[in-house]
Parts: sequence; C-alpha cells; structure tokens
Amino acid sequence: MVSIRMRSVVFLLFLIGSCAIAQMFSADEVLQDAEFVYQKLKDVHVNIFHTFSEIEAEEEFSKLKSRLSAQQYLGLHEAFKLLSEFVALFKDGHTYLSITDQFYEYLDADGKIVPILVSFTDEGIIILADVEGKINEPCLLMSLNGIPAEELKDEILRMISYEKVSFAYVKASKLFHQYCWVIFKEPESFGVEYSTKQGVQHKIELAPVSFEEYKTRRDQLNLSNEKLWDFSTAGENTAILRIDTFGSYYEKDLKQFIKEAFERVKREGIQNLIIDLRENGGGDSRIAEYLYSFISDKPYRIYAEVHVKYSDDAIRKLKIFDPLLLFRIKVLKQETIVYRNSLKKPKKNDLLFNGNIFVLTGSQTFSAATDFAAMMKDLKIATIVGEETGGLASSYGDVLPLTLPNTGLRLGVSFKYFVRCGGFDDKRGVIPDVVIRADPHSVLQGVDQAVQAVLEIVRSDDRAKERR
Repeated sequence: MVSIRMRSVVFLLFLIGSCAIAQMFSADEVLQDAEFVYQKLKDVHVNIFHTFSEIEAEEEFSKLKSRLSAQQYLGLHEAFKLLSEFVALFKDGHTYLSITDQFYEYLDADGKIVPILVSFTDEGIIILADVEGKINEPCLLMSLNGIPAEELKDEILRMISYEKVSFAYVKASKLFHQYCWVIFKEPESFGVEYSTKQGVQHKIELAPVSFEEYKTRRDQLNLSNEKLWDFSTAGENTAILRIDTFGSYYEKDLKQFIKEAFERVKREGIQNLIIDLRENGGGDSRIAEYLYSFISDKPYRIYAEVHVKYSDDAIRKLKIFDPLLLFRIKVLKQETIVYRNSLKKPKKNDLLFNGNIFVLTGSQTFSAATDFAAMMKDLKIATIVGEETGGLASSYGDVLPLTLPNTGLRLGVSFKYFVRCGGFDDKRGVIPDVVIRADPHSVLQGVDQAVQAVLEIVRSDDRAKERR
C-alpha cells in the first residue's frame, strides 16, 4: 500500500514538473488572452489604427480565433508566437508582447541556447561567429536545423513590433537566441549551414551553450558594451561621449557622469565633441534635457506636442487623482488631451560647451535618444552622423505595462504620441547630415567608420581655417 502511494506521489510530481516545463494552455485560455490583448490595444493606445485599419485588424483577429479554435492545447512558445504576430501588425515599436521573463526563467534553470551570434541585414542573416570558434569570419546563414535562413528571418521579424525594419534587424540580432528558443525550443544540437564570402558552403553541427558561454564569446568580439556610458578622446582635439541609455534607473549615476565628463572637456580645452547615441535605446527625456543644458543655451523643447490618452487603465496605473483632470476626462469626455510646448531657456551652466558638436545615430537609436537627436537637428545645434535612427522622430511611446491573465506574457501599450521639436511628422527617423552605413565586418575589425568620418570633417575644417 505504501509503495502504491509512493508511486502515485512520484507520478504526480512528474506530471507537475512536466507541466511546469511545457507550460501548456487550453485553446480557450489563449483565446481569452488574445481577446484581452486586442481590447487593451483599443482601450489604451492613443491611436492604435494609425497604420493598420480597424477593418484589417478585425479580419486578422478573426483569423487568429480560427487558428485557435482548430487546436485543443498550445505551449507557451506557440501562444507567444501567435499573439506577438498579431500585436506586431500595428507597427508601433513601443507596443509589443514580451516573453523575456519566461526566457530568463529558462536560463536560470540552466537552459541552453543557440551557439551563434548574428546580424540581420537586407542580404539575410550574417553569422558573426559561433561560441566554439569553428566559424572564423562573417558568413551568410543558409539554414538552421533545416529551416531555410530566409524563412527563419521572416518568422522572427513577424514576432517583432517595429516601425522601421532597421530597428527590427537590431532587435532580431540582439534577441536571436531568445527567438530561436521560441521556434526550436530545446534541441539537442543545431545544424548550421552557411556560405563563406567566397561562396563555399559548409554544414556543421553545434551543441547548445549556456548563456554565460554565449555572453563570454560576445564580449570577446566586443559586440556589447559592459559599460552603459563612457568618455574617451580620439585625437584632433576631439572627445567622445558615449551614452547607451537614458534610463531613469541610472539617473543619479548618469547625471554624475555627464557632469564629470564636461568638467574634463572644459579642463582639457576640447573643441570637438562627439555624442554617441548609436546604441541608446531611450529612457527618460529629462536626462536628455540635462545633457542639453551642457551643450547649448539656445531655447529648446524636446517635443512640440504630446498627445495623452487617459484610459481607465492609464488612470489606475498612473494613480491620477487630480480632480480637474478627472473632470475633463470623465465628465467632458476628453479622453485624449493634447499638451503643446513652447521653447524654454535651459538652466545656466558654468560648464557650457562652446565647440563643435556631432551626434552619432544608428538603427539602435530609439525613443528618447531619437527625440534628443531630432531636437539637435531641428534646432541646428549639431551635425548628425551615421544612419537614420531606428525610432521615428515623431512617434508613439510611454508604455503602459500589462500582464496577460493566463499565459502571464507581458504586454506593453503606448498611450502617448510625441511630435518632434520641429513640430512636424514625416514618418521617418532622424536623417543624418552625413550618412555612414554600419558594416559588421568593420565592427569585428574594431574600425569605427562614423568616428573616422567625424575626425576627417574636423581635419578638413582645420585645414580650411589654416588657408584663410
């Protein structure tokens, strides 16, 4: 009798463990989450049908429901794939579905991931390196575990919310290991077929690796910056201020860094300043304003207008109790309110920089970093060098976080619309004054083409001054 009970307990524990790993959901549960997602998009977003009409959305949602009704159960990966593809149709980089929390849980449980580092481009998926070191130069991925690379690329991009494909490429490259986990789950190995620059095709078998192994290899190749900000000099009386975030979490330390950097700029008599925002994904625009106070005394505004939608979710999450505002929202039915900004003088700053300013931008420049670059361009304060920003210069943003009731996936929805400093929306990112395309080969070789371009501009200006 004891042994029977013991076997029952063991079997029960096995089932519980299997469910925890598989995380299966009934089709009805996923449908409830889908309805939650669609309703919140309509309720919270300031203008959810800005590029994708309501008629089109209804058609796609009907297709989604049909696909769900044809199944009894879905795993977490399948549920995420279906729902994220629906959210991505609305083309807003700040409105997205995330499986990152669940992916980190998988990593914490010693989960293994795909062992290659990649870069998404128009040409396809470029393998930069593998963790084991079997691939020694950038090459073109042909297939992964039997899935043709072009098909894999399309499948990953369909799960990403973006306005510009260049931003989607960046996100797909950085989170390739996460999206491969969604698609392939936990394979015993990865069959990698690739083509070299000479057109020679190879096929190798690679074992999955831990995230620590992956991270170590990534750091060896200098494909990520451990430090989120840095100050350096580059010759030609030029300094580089690299800032990879405006995140409010880092506000105190970041402001201290900015102040100390400009103390050094003043002390060393620097005449040319490069502000590198190429890997800055945004954050708090107030930190961008703080940075501005060190580089110009010209009246400014980061946004010409801000449109805010005060849904019930926004009121609850933001803890709005202002009686006048609530009267406008609830009684006067002014659910969306437009705030217009005038130019204002920055605070007086003894460390104000008076030299030449260059701002480096790229496809990873997003959100508040894009807004800062747009302001610098619109006010003609800096020369913009690099690539068009990954984020639009006038865009939807400020994310309201929500959690799906059954799968626990995280949904982010924009509830504001920001109009750039110049007061117009051309549906583009910030266009550089000097265009320098990022090249994966140059990055691996440690050559910074954008910085080199700025130094050449500085040298050219110096030569012109000498001839006068």
